Amino acid sequence: MRWHPDATFFDSTPITVTTFWFALEDATVDNGCLWAEPGGHRGPLRERFLREGDHITMEKLDATPWPDNSTAVPLEAKAGTLVCFHGLLPHYSAPNRSPVSRHAFTLHATDARSIYSARNWIQRDAALPVRGFD
Repeated sequence: MRWHPDATFFDSTPITVTTFWFALEDATVDNGCLWAEPGGHRGPLRERFLREGDHITMEKLDATPWPDNSTAVPLEAKAGTLVCFHGLLPHYSAPNRSPVSRHAFTLHATDARSIYSARNWIQRDAALPVRGFD
């Protein structure tokens, strides 16, 4: 997948998404681990993925270029490792061209005090509204 911050897909005001990426298997450079831009979370939100009904678009917000792959740092992780990062951190998953799988579980959380956009691609209907934890 190409460079992106998870805030592109989980828009809130203010931006509060935090990613929890749990390695179920070893993630290495050879089998497509995550790559990230050190300090990139201090940059702007460049685009936002929107859904309106059945129509999906990518809205351009900022012309700041994506990082050069030469600045990317691999986030290799042993099975059982939890990788946490800010929603504005540019990152990507490299292709897995090896015979070894790299399964992971990902959770994205936003602060319940933030406003979750009604145009986000993931929505719950009135029968199961978004709610925080008690």
